[in-house]
Amino acid sequence: MKKEQSKRGAIIMISQFLEEKQVNMVVAVLAVIFVIISIVLGIAGGFMFAVGEVTGALVSWGVVALFGFIGLILQAIVLYQWSAVINQNLSNTQQMFLYLKERIEDPLRGEIGFFANRMEEFTIPTWPYWVYLAMYIISLFTGWYALLFNLLGFIFLAFYMHNIFKSTSKLSDLKNKVYHYLKEEKGVPLSDEVYRIPSRNIITFIILSVITLSIYWLYQLVKLSSEINNYIKSDEKMRKEIEEAFRAAAQA
Repeated sequence: MKKEQSKRGAIIMISQFLEEKQVNMVVAVLAVIFVIISIVLGIAGGFMFAVGEVTGALVSWGVVALFGFIGLILQAIVLYQWSAVINQNLSNTQQMFLYLKERIEDPLRGEIGFFANRMEEFTIPTWPYWVYLAMYIISLFTGWYALLFNLLGFIFLAFYMHNIFKSTSKLSDLKNKVYHYLKEEKGVPLSDEVYRIPSRNIITFIILSVITLSIYWLYQLVKLSSEINNYIKSDEKMRKEIEEAFRAAAQA
């Protein structure tokens, strides 16, 4: 009886970390829309001012300020979600590995435990995100110096993204190694591998973002958000398949 309760408890425990939050794609797309509209209105305001329509120009620039601020808030939300989602996945991966360690009786047991103990090394630090956000806000009030603060901000943003690529790459390697073992040695019917987020050249990212006046960055905002979600969804799928295999074994 106690053994049966223990099995059911184990299945409940693994279910607790199967579902994870994802990056909100609607917010990411809205951020891009608001920024693009603010750019278009800013250009239109410049033309109106040039032809003497001062009132229209001021109204246009007022809307630019409002839309730009909304775009900033939406971008900040998405950027924060990047690290929050991945760090949650990292924590759940650690719990999954500890769960597997207690239920696998062979040489890989120790290696899985070693992987679990290393999870904290892959935590994505958020301080580059906060520095980028501060640089962006300062640039709104510094006139001609805005370009300098934007450039500094993109450097810290690039560092933030580098940590995301580094963390998810190592996590994908560890997970695929363990999942491959479960499939080949333990007969767990896993259908795929964990999605690997493509890395970017950080220098190229900074250069393209600057010379395109942030258009390339807006593209990456949506693109990387989608890739992070693909990473999370693929890992959720694998963990659910592992749960189903353990549930079937417990009921056998």
